Amino acid sequence: MDGVSLNYLSKSTNGIFLSIETLVNSVPEIADNALNNLDDARNFYSKIVNEKKKITNTRWNAELQLFSLLYVITKSKNLEVIIETGVANGLTTNAIMQALVISNSSCALHSFDVLPETKKAYIGEGNWNFHLLSSKKAHKQIVKTVMQLPKVDLWVHDSNHGYRWQKFEYQLAFSRLRKGGILISDDIDASPAWGELAKTLFRESFIVFDSRKFIGIAFK
Repeated sequence: MDGVSLNYLSKSTNGIFLSIETLVNSVPEIADNALNNLDDARNFYSKIVNEKKKITNTRWNAELQLFSLLYVITKSKNLEVIIETGVANGLTTNAIMQALVISNSSCALHSFDVLPETKKAYIGEGNWNFHLLSSKKAHKQIVKTVMQLPKVDLWVHDSNHGYRWQKFEYQLAFSRLRKGGILISDDIDASPAWGELAKTLFRESFIVFDSRKFIGIAFK
């Protein structure tokens, strides 16, 4: 299926924002002190982009808004389990792990990818767990793994943006998130899946515009 319009997405959300600042100011559930960490997030993003070695195609890199959102949520909230699908060059992985290390948190990040080389995307401290998926058996493998983990506080989708996978992953995320847990998805305009499920599954959801695509955030 092809991508969808903002008009389509707007029917499934509680609000649309042009920046992280307006989102945080309007949605206190994200974190009371999230704004205090935005400058740190932006500075770290610039550092990572300039210094990070290329592992795979850079067009898969997270952009500033997604990176910042993950950093401030991770640093501002007391999380125990985070799941991330799609590692690529490791920008979102580094955003999450940097926030956890600075916070001296024991929270575990479980990252999934089909490219074995992405195992090198993060080499720092902290509780990072990399899971390699087979492109042919990814559905069964990720279900088996996440069912063995405790309930999830934050689930980040930035992998296959096709309709079937996005729909499957959003439903899986909902089933494994604890009450009050958060789903964040990049590229929600890539397929109709977010528009179909965000409002029917989750208590509330919002959309943030990045430089060339849309990010969704939903609360269970």
